[in-house]
Amino acid sequence: MVIDPIAAIFGGLLALFMASLASHFGLRLADRMPGESLWPECLYCQRPARRQELVPVFGWLLRTDALTLPCPCAQQRKQWAVPAAESIGLLAGMVAGALGGLSAPTLILCLAVGLLPAIAMIDLLFGIIPDWFNLLLAALGMAWLLAGGGQLTIGLMMSGILLLLGLLMVYGYSWVRRKEMLGLGDVKFFAAAGLWLQITTLFWFLIIAGVFGVINGLLWKRLTGTEQSPFAPALCLSLLGCL
Repeated sequence: MVIDPIAAIFGGLLALFMASLASHFGLRLADRMPGESLWPECLYCQRPARRQELVPVFGWLLRTDALTLPCPCAQQRKQWAVPAAESIGLLAGMVAGALGGLSAPTLILCLAVGLLPAIAMIDLLFGIIPDWFNLLLAALGMAWLLAGGGQLTIGLMMSGILLLLGLLMVYGYSWVRRKEMLGLGDVKFFAAAGLWLQITTLFWFLIIAGVFGVINGLLWKRLTGTEQSPFAPALCLSLLGCL
């Protein structure tokens, strides 16, 4: 297999751009009160973000004592969320670009792999997946299918199967266990993820998500002492591996 370095760089930049914007605006979507502005702001002093602070990598790299990962107002340190999502998005996008080349399906795919670490990060911090992100993942999935990345009929079928499976876990399995096994945000993610899967990758998606979900749950319980753990990190990692 011949790896195209130009495609790898371009794919990485696309994913980095998506990861950065999704992280900044996703944090705001998760933290805002009804009626408040959608524009990103500091989580601690509520100062609206300056445009240069939203620039991928440099938005936090040019801050004073950048290695301590300060927030925009420098009142808090170790703000790892955005840098981590950007770094993972950049790496995943470079791999996707290198393997797929400069084609329309691959470029759409790079945007999706940049979105996934932001979704995982927000669920880790706030315990939710913003509806807008599930909608964006689904829209990118449809665009990918229409661009020739997969078979449209099978993609729609996989989306329907995962949607039904998610609803079964929410309203069936959760009732049997007498506790919430899956959130509705995860169900919507299931439906969006299905558009990216084919018959063979569907089973791998479920197996990998299940394994990492159990591992994440055990670690979460040990670190926080709570039973319910965010499932999106396992879902995003599984989908990323399948893609």
